[in-house]
Amino acid sequence: MESRIEQLREKRGLIQEILAAELGITQQMLSKYERDVTLIKVDILKKIATYFNVTTDYLLGVSDVKRDLQRQMKMNETLDEYYDLIEIYKDLDSYDKEMIWSIMQTVKKVGEKRKKDNKLIEES
Repeated sequence: MESRIEQLREKRGLIQEILAAELGITQQMLSKYERDVTLIKVDILKKIATYFNVTTDYLLGVSDVKRDLQRQMKMNETLDEYYDLIEIYKDLDSYDKEMIWSIMQTVKKVGEKRKKDNKLIEES
């Protein structure tokens, strides 16, 4: 059976290195989780569920229901807010989607660094 973590990751167009960095683990550890070689730590399972907005039961294969009602409502609110962006994105070819994804990841990292730097300045 294919790993649901792997399915979700590939559906988003993520490589293991990127998802692993987002989760604060190594690519090798993520690979072991995806291949069911090692038991997944509870804190990492929760991070993955939050990252993909799915239940832990779904990730573990206990349930085929991806989201509970509360998470589904949150997803619907998010989709409503970003609907126009999604419509534009889905019409892009795979090259452009990959480029946009890379740009968004870079902007996110720069923003996180800026927040961290600002926090350090405020604490000084």
